[in-house]
Order: sequence, then structure tokens, then C-alpha cells
Amino acid sequence: MANNITSKFFTGATNGVIVTTTDITRVVAIHATAVSATGTFALKDATGGDRIKFSVPASSMADIYIGDQGIKFSASISVSMPSDGSSCTLFVG
Repeated sequence: MANNITSKFFTGATNGVIVTTTDITRVVAIHATAVSATGTFALKDATGGDRIKFSVPASSMADIYIGDQGIKFSASISVSMPSDGSSCTLFVG
């Protein structure tokens, strides 16, 4: 079970690092907003492949609850978003 839950927020560019760490992190929930374009959000870790990928319509948002165990990420987490102005909040533990 994930513990010490905190939130991490990213906006302003179409991709970047949202969580910086050398440890294992578990994503337990996501809030994402697509502003001007329908598109795909993708979360990656140090292994390089997409660990979570989902689509959000333009001018909409998505709330995703994964659960107590969360999805395991190794080291830092990077996010790719559909357009500038989109945002992503991760709840991690």
C-alpha cells in the first residue's frame, strides 16, 4: 500500500519531469486537463516505456483513481501532454 501520499503538479509545456527521485514511486491517482486540443497524456519512468497512457478531449478533464497499491514507477516520472496549457496532477506515495 502506498503511504505518505503527496501531490505533484506540472503545466506550461507539452512534456517534462513531474517527479524527481531515485527511489520507487507509486502513482495512486491522476487529474489531467486538456485545454485546446484533444490528445494523449503519457507517463514514463526511467525504464523508458509508457507506464500509463490515456486520452482527454479538448476543454475537458479526467480524474483517474488507481487504488491503494498504485502503479509502480522506477526513479523520476516524466509526463507528455497534448498541448501547451494542459496540466497534470499526480498523487504519489
